[in-house]
Amino acid sequence: MFTLYCRNSAGSAAVEALLALCEAPYKIEVLDRNPDGSFPEFFHRINPKAEVPTLVMPDDSIMTESAAMMIHIADLFPKAGMAPDLSSPQRAQYLRWMVYLAAALYNSDLRLFYPHRYTTVAAESEGIKARAEETMSREFEIYAEALGSNTFMLGKLSALDIYAAMLTSWAPDVPALFAKHPNLKAMYEAVTSVPAVKKVWERNGM
Repeated sequence: MFTLYCRNSAGSAAVEALLALCEAPYKIEVLDRNPDGSFPEFFHRINPKAEVPTLVMPDDSIMTESAAMMIHIADLFPKAGMAPDLSSPQRAQYLRWMVYLAAALYNSDLRLFYPHRYTTVAAESEGIKARAEETMSREFEIYAEALGSNTFMLGKLSALDIYAAMLTSWAPDVPALFAKHPNLKAMYEAVTSVPAVKKVWERNGM
């Protein structure tokens, strides 16, 4: 049994959707923040950085980092077809874009919505936020150009598309993003129309 510590509409949503799609045995633990914004003390013992998502594996080991979780889960359940296998020529591009989404877009999103975490000078927050929005726009453009006329990056639904769909939902202006990149809109709608994903999205209020 997997245990996913999560927050609704947070980075745990894509991991939860993948677990559901793979028909993995899992349960979710939705965390509430304390009045000061921190997580409960017990969670710090599970993950010292107290970040969601955090995944407790069936052997009680701990995984952090959403992209790593998704790569691992997809490999654990190959029958679900959510990742190219190690011998596939698509494996390199799958890993490339999974890490790109995590290292580039996810990071830009954090700087956009939590600029205070990236400076000790409060007055700098607006500048960090503005630059993050510019950077995110370019990063979406790069991803959209690579996607091209495909609905899914690898030609069929994979964990990569679920991760990308979650990140597009965090854009500061989703309608504007989809108007600029209709292929991202088509990808998002295709991913979220999958029954297992749709159910998770609805539970997360997305």
